[in-house]
Amino acid sequence: MNPISAQELMALLNTLLEAERAGARTLAAFLDDYPAQSPAWEELRRVQRDEAVNCSHLIDAIRGLDGEPSGATGDFLGKALAVEGRAARLAFLNRGQGWVARRIAEALPRIGAGPLHDMLSAMHDSHLANIAACDALVTGGGAA
Repeated sequence: MNPISAQELMALLNTLLEAERAGARTLAAFLDDYPAQSPAWEELRRVQRDEAVNCSHLIDAIRGLDGEPSGATGDFLGKALAVEGRAARLAFLNRGQGWVARRIAEALPRIGAGPLHDMLSAMHDSHLANIAACDALVTGGGAA
């Protein structure tokens, strides 16, 4: 497989940043659907923090490559906020989380070993764990 070009890498990182920003803002809004400090609220707050931390890591990576971080928020935010019902919102969130995980999984083989690869790999794994956490909320009744 061909190594990712600098231009492709920068586009990927900014696309991921926009998606993570949308995810963080979506989750911040979804928290209002749950009683504060309830188990479901705490779990979603943890997922929201993951999204925010990912934004920070992506900004650092982009700047480390002498790039300019995008200031945009992905259109996922508006779409997610239009979804009605806790379970439906979490299912939609998981589709977005899955999209990000797939983009990262597709790119990782083309990114050489090192800190950037490690950060993206950890981000991929956190998305899979967060998908499982949100699925558990839906199946366990926490999203009812």
